[in-house]
Amino acid sequence: MTTELLKNDVFEASLVAPGVVLVRIISKPLGVFTVAARRALTEFLHTVDRKHGARCVVLIGTGAGFSVGSNIKEFAATPEWIEEARIVETTLNETIERGPVPVIAACNGHTLGGGMVLALACDFRIAGRSASFGVPEVKLGAMATATGTQRLPMLVGRGQALRLMLTGQTIDATEAYRIGLVEELVEDAELEGRALEVAKQIAAVSPKAVAASRRSVSAGLRNGYGTGLLMEQEITVPLGLSDDAIEGKAAFVEKRPPRFA
Repeated sequence: MTTELLKNDVFEASLVAPGVVLVRIISKPLGVFTVAARRALTEFLHTVDRKHGARCVVLIGTGAGFSVGSNIKEFAATPEWIEEARIVETTLNETIERGPVPVIAACNGHTLGGGMVLALACDFRIAGRSASFGVPEVKLGAMATATGTQRLPMLVGRGQALRLMLTGQTIDATEAYRIGLVEELVEDAELEGRALEVAKQIAAVSPKAVAASRRSVSAGLRNGYGTGLLMEQEITVPLGLSDDAIEGKAAFVEKRPPRFA
């Protein structure tokens, strides 16, 4: 089953399996984003569960690029434009992390600048072997903003993050996997299929348990171990009494697949 949900000049979205939405970045060159396109993707992700029944989203690029970030032709050297662009991009990345459903980044090619920060905001990353990664903003007199300076060191550590940010160098997928920038490395031809396979696994389990797990992990990473434990404490009892928990236990006892609403 494939049902087209949305298409514009930058991305197209389709429901490709029950609960699984594939969002493909199609803009040229190499998946660049305008401010307007980031707003549109943010709005789509905010409502993807309510409007389209999504339980997991896969984000992938086209051809040789996942995304290289902002369209530099749109740049305006004014405080107002720079601040607006920062807010819009930050909002998109925060929406991916804290939004209603998990998002998997399937990094198919050049994943650079704002495109790499977009991938960092996702729940995890699967890379094709030809993918490349980097935050080359220092070469343009800028830095990896829109949560990039925070997400990268949380993922790979201070030293590796600063190595990439201060040199602006690009690394290949093998090196990205070695330092923990991506969680899985596959052949290029297998990338989309593998990402969708994992998304289907997520879509098949309890959406309430998935949401609770994401909230607790995010709280701990952002605000420390104690905050993460408090979030666990807050969520555990309501989750244990939820319809999902009741259905999951009943299905286990009855030796059948669970049917989560």
